[in-house]
Amino acid sequence: MGRLFLFVALLAALVVIVFVLMAIAGRILDAGQNMLRTANGQTKEGHMVPTPFQKITYAALIVLLFGVSTGWLGGL
Repeated sequence: MGRLFLFVALLAALVVIVFVLMAIAGRILDAGQNMLRTANGQTKEGHMVPTPFQKITYAALIVLLFGVSTGWLGGL
């Protein structure tokens, strides 16, 4: 019977921990979204949006850095 109570207590503690972590994560996400909003009401057109060329160059940079660090490129 004691094992059953221990299992129920551990399960309840796990549920509480998950609930608290989800609440913290929600507050962090809300704070991040509030920081991204502009004060003067500009829309997305006023923000700097990455173009397809920028996305391709970032992907190429990641591949280049991976290649240099693993020895693919760079001569080692």
